Amino acid sequence: MNKRWLLFVDLLLLQLFLFILLAYNYVFTSFKIPIIIVLFTIFGVMISSLWIVREMLRLVERESEAEKVMVRLEEAEKLITTLRSKHHDFVNHLQVILGLIQLKMDNDAADYIKGLSKDLIQIEKLVSLKRPEVAALISSKLASLSYLQASLDINTTLAELSIPPEKLVSILGNLLDNAIYETSFYKDNWIKIRIDQEDEWFIFEITNPGTIAPEIRERIFEPGFTTKGQEGTGMGLFIVKNLVRECGGTISFNSRDDEIITVFTVRLPKTPMEPGN
Repeated sequence: MNKRWLLFVDLLLLQLFLFILLAYNYVFTSFKIPIIIVLFTIFGVMISSLWIVREMLRLVERESEAEKVMVRLEEAEKLITTLRSKHHDFVNHLQVILGLIQLKMDNDAADYIKGLSKDLIQIEKLVSLKRPEVAALISSKLASLSYLQASLDINTTLAELSIPPEKLVSILGNLLDNAIYETSFYKDNWIKIRIDQEDEWFIFEITNPGTIAPEIRERIFEPGFTTKGQEGTGMGLFIVKNLVRECGGTISFNSRDDEIITVFTVRLPKTPMEPGN
């Protein structure tokens, strides 16, 4: 247990001891401690306890802020690592383009450049986000899965999104992990990520191949429910739903049997609201 809490408990026990001592003194002994002394002592202990509680609350708040900063730093470090690897890849791409041009294979060089430009545009969109933890999360997951075809549709910088970074990472991370897992059952490994804004809401939309069976659609947000067998805990979507509600947002999904796709949509307010509003 934290030493500060132990001190607080000790002070409470001291107050209880003084009350018991006062009662015992007046009931069972002939020597009477002046009640004014006992009351002043108890009052002093109570004031000290209140001061300690206030200081502990301040320290807890500081620790919470420090945790948020650490999350941002960790995600920023992931983003830097990803960008460094992209820089290394870019040098290789330039060498390929130069080689194609030297071999007079202009059409092949043009096609290669077009494919490369799409990758660079996606990186530019991620870097433009004002929430580095989101950029780092997406880029690190996609960089580790080279076989995955990812389509990014980013039309906002998230500048006005004030959701705590650790909650945002948990929400998006769980949804991305689920989407990536589902792609493993299909020949075409792809996901689509859309980040947009509508009026006072930010929209996070993740699409993957596959559908959710109709008989389990009402249960996917239940704690412990999973379709992954022993691999899953069944807590991912339950955690996401609760975090989204805490942030005053909504989560929904649309499993389209005709297109064989599933779309999860999270709406988070630009200004945090009370859950349920």
